[in-house]
Amino acid sequence: MKVLFVRFSSLGDIILTTGVIRKFKELFPDAEADVLTYAPFADVFRGLPFVNRVLEHNKKDGIISYFSLVQKETEDYDHIFDLHGKVLSMFLRFHAQADYHKYVKDSAARRRFVKTRKHDPRLELHVVQKYFEPIAHTFNVPMPELEELRPVLFSDARSVAKHVLVHPFASRYTKTYPYAGELAELLIENGYMPVFAGDGKAPDVKGIIDRTGKSKIRDFFDTIASCGAVISSDSGPLHAAVALRKPTVGIFGSTTKDFGFYPSFSGVRVVEDNSVECRPCDVHGLETCPKGHFDCMKKLTPDKIVEALKSL
Repeated sequence: MKVLFVRFSSLGDIILTTGVIRKFKELFPDAEADVLTYAPFADVFRGLPFVNRVLEHNKKDGIISYFSLVQKETEDYDHIFDLHGKVLSMFLRFHAQADYHKYVKDSAARRRFVKTRKHDPRLELHVVQKYFEPIAHTFNVPMPELEELRPVLFSDARSVAKHVLVHPFASRYTKTYPYAGELAELLIENGYMPVFAGDGKAPDVKGIIDRTGKSKIRDFFDTIASCGAVISSDSGPLHAAVALRKPTVGIFGSTTKDFGFYPSFSGVRVVEDNSVECRPCDVHGLETCPKGHFDCMKKLTPDKIVEALKSL
């Protein structure tokens, strides 16, 4: 049996597919499991023994290049599991010979919850469980425990126990941690070495290690793996830390568990303030706080983050 898993972006979503593919291979060890993704994210799957081949599409090459890739490379699959659910991935339903299966992302239920606070039972599922659902239905296998679907990444970097990777950045303002400098100072006071990494600006604090800026995904994973623990906002690096099995503190401001990306795995602590009634304010976060106070993050003072770290 030959199977293709499809997820084009973004980093965190792609990382979260890895545990699902691993579980599939555990259930069907003789199957070939390939992946189709955007070229910049292909390194997520490097070194993973349960991934046979990675098909890469470069967005810069345009749609004609993608059509050619589909025509040349997807003819001999038995099953295609679409874990993205966008036009680009759904195109495979009509232009590949394989049986096509798409996961249910529940976008409408998430948007409805933000607007009305009406809770759909589907929102209780983690996204990795939603990724696995089409596999369970297709092959009539039970849904695994959440920990069995934990994402996984490869790195051979050596870990330094007191180094703590700090990633306060995010794609949206309301998911960004505002006390990065104060947190760095408190970590140093408690005997830790803060290592700032990611696409953002490190605080001007003496004694930190600054590895911020653009870097290759594989180098970034190695930086995470070289640290003894991780503190991260709700972003791709948070899921990378979970996949690398690092003791991890997740900082959740405007987003909540109901969106399915909560790091509900062993060795993880989430710092959030559920008394802030206006959260969540948006499915993906916003560029400004709609209420003007930003309490969902401002109430998460550095002492709470360090306390969570020590509890790990």
